[in-house]
Amino acid sequence: MGLSPGTRGPWRRGLRGGLVAGVRVVTDSTADLPADLASALQISVVPCQLLWGDETYRDGVDMPPAEFYRRLASSRELPRTSQPPVSAFIEVYQGLLNGEGAEAVVSVHVAGSLSGTLNAAWAAAQCLSTPERVAVVDSGQVSMGLGWAAVEAARMAGNGAGQAEVARRLQGLQSRLKTAAMIDTLDNLHKGGRINHISALFGTALQIKPCISLERGQVTIWARVRSRARALQALVGRVRSWGALAEVAVLHAGAEELALALVTQLRDLFVEGEPRILPAGSALTSHLGLGAVGVCALVAGDT
Repeated sequence: MGLSPGTRGPWRRGLRGGLVAGVRVVTDSTADLPADLASALQISVVPCQLLWGDETYRDGVDMPPAEFYRRLASSRELPRTSQPPVSAFIEVYQGLLNGEGAEAVVSVHVAGSLSGTLNAAWAAAQCLSTPERVAVVDSGQVSMGLGWAAVEAARMAGNGAGQAEVARRLQGLQSRLKTAAMIDTLDNLHKGGRINHISALFGTALQIKPCISLERGQVTIWARVRSRARALQALVGRVRSWGALAEVAVLHAGAEELALALVTQLRDLFVEGEPRILPAGSALTSHLGLGAVGVCALVAGDT
């Protein structure tokens, strides 16, 4: 799937022959972007905040997924996620533009319909003396749906694309970015106030597994299926309806066996190579709950 970045990087030759940084890409931790991929493509990841009781953690930094899953399983209280502080974005932008000499930044983030992160990034850009050097883009996605947008932006920057070109590309990419997931337990939906106690009780007794999708910032519950096996098949069918996939990540909240089963049943859709199987981050898991599995993909195409 072309995951290996080129050696060129986001640099170009200056007038005097020296290397000058071009466009750099920033995203947030809800992208669930693997550290090796972010590092290789020089993508800066700004951590969201995880609020649990009286404690505050940096998402993806202070608590590994396995530890988060263990704590979530035994906690009566759900953690809350919050956008990064504006100051965190300012620090990253200034570091890239002033410290590393980047010409411009493209900052692509979780769907604005789901989080205030996009607004925080925009507010930070306005605090700069040259706010036009930061283009803030709504991916319409979350998790690796956002991650693939950031990867595409970084690859374009590495090939010499300018800020405006990268931003336009990301806007056009929204129709090809897809996320679908199966929710295994209703506990988090109940604790988070999204369904009432009676609905949770009956849903659990009947083994109801909601299936959801996210496209262009809109969350849709497209099926409520009895039993995990049937829900998994429904998810497979949903992903198959997308067609050939240029980039794929299968995410799980402590359900790696289900993720592996998904890969086996979807392998013929992959245009090239193998998908990444990744632990879902705290933002996604806090809402969907343990046992959830999902697919984030960039559908093959030219737009």
